[in-house]
Amino acid sequence: MNLQTDMLMLGEFDIAGLADQVRLISDHDWSEDQKRQEIFEAHTHTQTIKLLFDPDYRHSDPTRHSAFDTYELMLAPLMAHIEHNYQKTMRQRKVVSRNGPGYFIRVILTRLLPHSEITPHADDGHSLKCCHRIHVPIITNTDCTFRVGASARHMRVGEMWEINNRRVHAVNNDGDAARVHLIMDYVQPGEKVFDTEGTLTA
Repeated sequence: MNLQTDMLMLGEFDIAGLADQVRLISDHDWSEDQKRQEIFEAHTHTQTIKLLFDPDYRHSDPTRHSAFDTYELMLAPLMAHIEHNYQKTMRQRKVVSRNGPGYFIRVILTRLLPHSEITPHADDGHSLKCCHRIHVPIITNTDCTFRVGASARHMRVGEMWEINNRRVHAVNNDGDAARVHLIMDYVQPGEKVFDTEGTLTA
C-alpha cells in the first residue's frame, strides 16, 4: 500500500518461540515450493513457506495451508495487534462498521539465502496495491539491510514494520546466515488507498 512514508514501525514483540519453531524447518521443506520465485524474478534467492497464500494473488478467500496450523497460536498476538492497529481512529472504525472487519489475505515465511539479495522492485497488482504489507524479522543478522524508497535500515528480530511496497524496495543479506521474515498482508475492505496511479478501494 502507498503510505506517506517509506516504512512505519508498528510494534516490537518477543518471538523467541516462533523463531525456535522456524529453525526446525528443513532445507527440503524450504525448497519444496518454488512458484513464488518463478513468478517474481526479484525473489530468485528466496524460499517460502506458505501459510495463507494463493498464486493468483486474489484479494479475498485466501487458501489456508496446513503449515498455518503449526504457527497459528504463535501468530495470534501479532495478528491481533495488526487488527487493532487499523481500528485506532474514528475514521478507521467507521470503515469497519460500514464494510466489515479486516482480514489477512496472505501470510508467509520467507527465507533469503546468505550473501544474496532481493533485487529492487515495486509491487503491482490490485491486491498488493490495496493491502498493508507487514514484515516481522524472525531470524536475521546485522549484515541484512532493507531498503524502501530513500530509507535503509536493519530490521531487528521481533520488530513489526509496514512497508510502502509501492515504492522501490530491495534487501541485501551480506551475512553468512539466512534471514527469515514473516510477511503478512492485511486488507480492510472499503479502505481508500491513495495510490500513485489514483484512488483505489481495498
